[in-house]
Amino acid sequence: MNVKPVTTRAGRREQAAQTRSRILDAAHRLFLTGGYEATTMQLVADAAGVAVQTVYFTFGTKARLLAEVESRLILGDAPAQQWRERPWAAQMGKETDPRKLLELFVAVDADIKGRISPFAAAVGTALPSDPQSVAERDRGRDEFFGFVVDRLASLGALRDGLTRARALDIIRVLNTVEAYADLTTRRSWTAAEWKEWLTELLSAQLLAPMP
Repeated sequence: MNVKPVTTRAGRREQAAQTRSRILDAAHRLFLTGGYEATTMQLVADAAGVAVQTVYFTFGTKARLLAEVESRLILGDAPAQQWRERPWAAQMGKETDPRKLLELFVAVDADIKGRISPFAAAVGTALPSDPQSVAERDRGRDEFFGFVVDRLASLGALRDGLTRARALDIIRVLNTVEAYADLTTRRSWTAAEWKEWLTELLSAQLLAPMP
């Protein structure tokens, strides 16, 4: 007698997570190569090897799917909110040399921008620009930037009189996806040149002079 395997709740969750990941991978490839308008939910379903109803059930709308792909690109393989679980986050939390901390921050952030900038160029204005989406995007960015500022402050490394809010403003203005894309794509800078330039600039703007 054949006995059907018992499907556990954990097994179903794992299967759902794998399906979700395949859909996101497929959508990322299609958005990147074909843009937003040309990428249909049916094309995503076909590329992921699932029924189109599964794509709609999992993400609801194409706009939501786009937003989820964007969020996942921050880390490359997980939702952006999980950045504190990365080994580099622990390393940044332990680093006591302010200059090395900035170098690590710029390196990690440049990797993120390297994934985000071509995607943003491919989908153009389709990225959600409603107040709630913009606020969520800014909140995630500011949480990461704020983590770095707070570490520098805890080390007593910020310039005299520089407040947390002003330090955040400086990083926001200098370290943008638009600036990265302009220099590395249109001005032919290498990623290494961007990292060196931004590290020097942030060091001059944020760090107290060495004794």
